[in-house]
Amino acid sequence: MRVVLVAPGFPTSLDDHHKPFLLDHARALAGAGAEVTVVCPAHPDAPRRHVVGDIEVHRVRFAPRRIEARVALGESYRVFSGLSALWVVPMIARLTLAAARQARRRSGTGAVIHGHWWFPCGLVAVAAAALAGRRTASVVHIHGSDAAVTTNAIHRWLARRVLRRASAVVTVSEDLQRWASSLTQRRRGLHPPSSTESAGRHSGPVLQIVSMPVGTDRLGPATPTPADGPVVALGRLMAEKGFDVLIEAVALMEAAERPEVVIVGDGPDRALLEALALRRDVNATFTGAVAPGEVGEWYRRARLVCVPSRREGFGMITAEALTAGRPVVATAVGAAPHFITEGVNGFLAPPDSAGALAAALNKALQSELAASASTTAVTLPPFGAEAHAAALLEIYASVATAQRRSQP
Repeated sequence: MRVVLVAPGFPTSLDDHHKPFLLDHARALAGAGAEVTVVCPAHPDAPRRHVVGDIEVHRVRFAPRRIEARVALGESYRVFSGLSALWVVPMIARLTLAAARQARRRSGTGAVIHGHWWFPCGLVAVAAAALAGRRTASVVHIHGSDAAVTTNAIHRWLARRVLRRASAVVTVSEDLQRWASSLTQRRRGLHPPSSTESAGRHSGPVLQIVSMPVGTDRLGPATPTPADGPVVALGRLMAEKGFDVLIEAVALMEAAERPEVVIVGDGPDRALLEALALRRDVNATFTGAVAPGEVGEWYRRARLVCVPSRREGFGMITAEALTAGRPVVATAVGAAPHFITEGVNGFLAPPDSAGALAAALNKALQSELAASASTTAVTLPPFGAEAHAAALLEIYASVATAQRRSQP
């Protein structure tokens, strides 16, 4: 099966901390036998064509370097505002042509174009599949920000058109599947081609939940939980991740019981968060960005992991921490309520509430949970690379068969 992955960004190397889960995703598919090629916007630190972890990557130029650099750093929704929004047109056009070109290579075997996030890459996948020809299907993968940025009638109209024209829509959680289903008005799960599809009429996409794979090879072995370790939080330093709420929560705790906090990651809000921690007298260390291969070491140092996000589509940090055998205090967003059993492997708090998060942290730190967590990694089989690839290959086979049957 030939698979063309279209993404708004992709790691430049095995040590790149930007969206490593996409590299895990691509390598899982390749490991299961798929022929994988990635198409994404240009990156100032990467060549136009190169190989990352055995995955062939094609990077497409579309704008001045300063614009491309900000998009590469995950700031698309900030870049494409005001007059800068005009750059989204050449980006979509260039990505569509590049994805269609890659899909047509060895087109006799058929291809699937898999776009991550409905805009712009889901739109690209649908358009490129139509351009590539009748043996090409499209898959749109919905992540956490998809629903959050679809804020008005125009956004919903465009999202609806993209999702309804896709061969399949994949989401990373039940919440996002419900959102996608509300736009496509289709039942959940795989379905066989209907008579109208067989006659060449598109009757709607396959809908399926497939979580992103946890990079277990990057986490390393599980170790005993240190009783005096810090509370560790990881992620991009931006408002949606809620690190300001974590700092405020620790500030509400009794001074003698405040834990050391380590925040791993970088982002546009770092200076604001450092100033907040200083002002609130919270002992917080900011490590900056770390390579994906170093993340496991921070889990091993942690007494517990805190995920204070205001919103999540899936919750990769929660899944990684539990896989690494660490208890988690998280907000009840994304898939965290499905991962965490209160008092067993962590505690939950409502989002954007420093008081509730402080209470959850107190419970975790005062219980035996943090001090005596299992030294064996929690098993999360649905989130492993093999299960991830198997689920997607099943979807690819289903939509490819439907695509062939729909042609005269």
